[in-house]
Amino acid sequence: MNPSVAEIALMYVLPLGITFITILQSASAEYRYQKLTGALFSFLIVVMDCLFYFTKNSFISYNTDGGLLLAFASMFFFGLLYVVRSYDRAEKCANIMFSIFMLAAFVGIAYWERPTLLVASDFTPEEIAAQNAKYQDYIESFQNGGNGGTWKSAPRAVKSSNGTVVNMPGEKPIMSSAAKGRLDRYIDETNKVIARMHEIMAAIDSYEPIAPSISDAEREQRGSQALAINNNATALNKKALGLFHPHESSEAHSELIQATESLRLAAYSLYTYSLQEDTEEQMNQYKQSRSQIAQTKIYLERFRNDIQNLISNYQPQQEEN
Repeated sequence: MNPSVAEIALMYVLPLGITFITILQSASAEYRYQKLTGALFSFLIVVMDCLFYFTKNSFISYNTDGGLLLAFASMFFFGLLYVVRSYDRAEKCANIMFSIFMLAAFVGIAYWERPTLLVASDFTPEEIAAQNAKYQDYIESFQNGGNGGTWKSAPRAVKSSNGTVVNMPGEKPIMSSAAKGRLDRYIDETNKVIARMHEIMAAIDSYEPIAPSISDAEREQRGSQALAINNNATALNKKALGLFHPHESSEAHSELIQATESLRLAAYSLYTYSLQEDTEEQMNQYKQSRSQIAQTKIYLERFRNDIQNLISNYQPQQEEN
């Protein structure tokens, strides 16, 4: 399935579909207490939807795991609704078990090694990169289960003097066409992220210093402008956190995460600068923003070097004559 189609299905179609079904089932209940209970559960599901879709750029990472988390939570309340509407004991027990399984799925996703509910301010970029590395190690354990999850170089096919082909130990790891395709898609996505990073950095660079004699209306306008930059940087940081990357690019991806995190801090310092009235504190925040921009460029350069080394090291080896 196309990743974009899967994201739309898991992020929007599935959770919102369950929401509408729950509301309709509540409205069609036979008794008044069932309608009231269904209305309560429907309200809780709508509240969860609003929290997810309107706060995903603050403490909820933007990925399809989040859509699954929301869907399982909605199905939990949907199962409780049918517990209330059930009359037969066996049917009631079945709906109770269904709700328990949905709750277990919700908890399982929420406490995954790469958690969906992520308070970014509680983690350093290094800790977030370590979590992503654990997640990729888990994926690799399936891909290379026979050798304990460690990457081994593929053998080289070499022709001997008598014309027979023998397998020699590979000096460089050979990337399969599927792995190469995943890496190419990852690079395409990171190019979009980097392009947005340059746009945000340009917006920060073009943000003119605030004069001491500025009026309240002008200060509010400049604050709104800085807030928009900060929101864009925060959203981009969450996108980088939720960006799936091949295991081979884990080291490079950690540099990209640190770059977006530094850019987020730079935008936040700029927003704090726009709110400050004390001249000395304004200057400190402005300098801090410029320092974070410089750090962002360093991490971006490291990312480019890692990707370039990755591409050159994993070139398919030609058969020797």
